[in-house]
Amino acid sequence: MKDKDDIIHNEELRNKKSVIMSVFKAYKILELFGEKNSLNFAEISERLDLPSATLYRFLSTLIVCGLLDMDPKSKLYSLGPSMIYLGNAAISSIDIVALARPFMEKLKDETNETISLFIRKGFKKICIAKVESDLSIRYSAKIGETNYLHGGASGNILMAGMTKKELDMLESSAGFPKLTEYTVTDRKKIEEILDKTRKDGYWVSYKERRDDTAGIGVPIFNHLGQVVASLNITLPSSRFDEVTVEKWIPLLKKAGVDISRKNGYYENFAQEPGHMRRRKMENKSEGF
Repeated sequence: MKDKDDIIHNEELRNKKSVIMSVFKAYKILELFGEKNSLNFAEISERLDLPSATLYRFLSTLIVCGLLDMDPKSKLYSLGPSMIYLGNAAISSIDIVALARPFMEKLKDETNETISLFIRKGFKKICIAKVESDLSIRYSAKIGETNYLHGGASGNILMAGMTKKELDMLESSAGFPKLTEYTVTDRKKIEEILDKTRKDGYWVSYKERRDDTAGIGVPIFNHLGQVVASLNITLPSSRFDEVTVEKWIPLLKKAGVDISRKNGYYENFAQEPGHMRRRKMENKSEGF
């Protein structure tokens, strides 16, 4: 339940000339249905602390616009067909590389290391974007190059978003061959790594895929809470320093949350999306 001193009553917001409070209040009504599929009049009123007459006019207008529906028997309100239309239009217009680019450039400026974005294609990972370090000795990702999923921060992030059935298929098709002396190839140990990755919301890799590289990865989520990409800081293993890496983790996690938000992910952004996803899906063998 939202506090009655919610953002609707935020004086700073009220004083912003560019904000039309009636539109903002209508949005806050719609936002409630992201928490619960259907609500009655009393539940909506209690959460937003709006006068009954005012709330009734808001709800009536939203129904006319098709943004809400009301079941005449149960008197329960739910999202309407216009929300489906608008939601599908928003989803179809999303370009994950374009969304991520500004955050990747900012991360590169903050760390001066190479920032890359990976997605899963079948049972391989593929680099779809990069912003390279300015340093002469640096990790250089190749756009379009495919690699094994296991080994490396990006692969572990993407595997952590897979179901148990998908991991079984990965094991039987591509397997977990040893890439370096640091590569984990045992399924049970890989499962432990994935569990920790889901719990922490990131993974730090050192020479797992290549002897000359190390990296940190975090998940990017879509509107369904599914892992669709891995955002990474990658650097030469010779420059790996635990103290520095610990400072970079919060920067990378924040960028992952911000990109996920722009990509349509909308669960309690006060917490890392990995934590939210894991709690909801822990009984379904799905990542995060």
